Formats: sequence, structure tokens, C-alpha cells
Amino acid sequence: MRDLSQTREAFDMKAPKYRVQKQDILYINIKSINSELNALFQSQPMEGKQMFQNETSLYINGYVVDDSGKVEMPLLGQIPVAGFTLDEIKTLIRERSKVYLKEASIDVKLISFKFTVLGEVKKPDTYKNFNNQLTVLEAIGMAGDITESGDRKNVLVVRPSPEGTETFRIDLSKKDVLNSEAFFLLPNDVVIVEPVHAKAFRANIPNMSLALTTITTLILILNYIK
Repeated sequence: MRDLSQTREAFDMKAPKYRVQKQDILYINIKSINSELNALFQSQPMEGKQMFQNETSLYINGYVVDDSGKVEMPLLGQIPVAGFTLDEIKTLIRERSKVYLKEASIDVKLISFKFTVLGEVKKPDTYKNFNNQLTVLEAIGMAGDITESGDRKNVLVVRPSPEGTETFRIDLSKKDVLNSEAFFLLPNDVVIVEPVHAKAFRANIPNMSLALTTITTLILILNYIK
């Protein structure tokens, strides 16, 4: 961000509230003073780190949002969660659980926050995020930073949504990126760092020279044969 001033600057950055979608995986934990009822709500048979060791355990031990946009919980039945934020889902579950539990503690987390970084980065891959928010700078940092051939001024963010696929172009060399809708990433976002065209052209010069030499040699051989 080369246009930042030398003095302190403040930016009003607000992370977007993610709304749960179908096939998301949620961690839902309900605790109360009633230990017997607590056990009914514990969908996770494993405790501690083992529960989150890999994607398989996440899928098995979490609550998957089905194609109707609901999760099914013991006693509480089917709860519509698609289109709601995590805080809204927590409120829904708290209201339903009041029938069985008093002063229950509700914890809801999204455990299927995946994002992908492709193109001119050192480690292109799909990554997992276990924080409540993630910036595009952090995502690129996890991918090992942009290579010398990468275009920092024209990074593409592809975002799937219920309404369709959205695309954003951001310039990491300017402070305006801090106010972009794509500065904070959402689950399933794809960050694509394209090559700088001039550098890509220079990188291909040896291949182009070889191709031209081959073509010239072939033309000379054909003329000699004729």
C-alpha cells in the first residue's frame, strides 16, 4: 500500500456477517446444569483435538446443513439455519432449548471455512480458516506471498453466493483495498493472482525464440528439398 501517509491513518473496516449456506458444517455445543440432557446434545463422541484432526472428523462430528437448509438436533428437531448468521442461529437454538434446559450455554461455530489461493503465489492450495474472520492479505500470506511474476495491482477474488458468483478486482498497492468488499474473505472464496503481462512475456521469450528457430530451420529445409 504505497499511498499510505507517513502519519497514522484509521480505516472503518467491518468484517461482513457470513450467512450460513447449504452443505456448510457447523459445530454446535449446548451445555446446562443438567448433565443427562447435555449428553443428548453432544453429537461429538471424541473430545479435544481429535475431533478436528481432519476433514473426515469435521464432517462426521459436525452438523451438516442439508439441502433444505436445516440441521437436525436431538430433541430440538430440524432447525432452519441457511441464510442466518451464527449469532442468529445461536438465538434460534437458545429459544428452542428453553423447553428442555434452563440457562443453557450455546456455542455455534462454522468449521467448514475453506478458501483457495491460486496463480502466482508460492504455495497455491485450498486452506482452512478457524478464525471468525480472514483478510485477503492473511490468505495470501498463508499461500507464501505473491511471486515476482504476480500482479499485486490486479488480484481477482471469486465469491460464490446464493444469488450467483461475484467477482472483485483489488489493488494491493493502494490503501483503497482496505475498504473493498473483498478485503475480508468469506468461506469458499477463491483468490487468483494473475501474472504481470510484461514479466510473463519476458519469461516466454526463450520458448518463442526456440519456436521461431525451429520454424526458420524447417522453411530452409523445405526450400532446399524443392
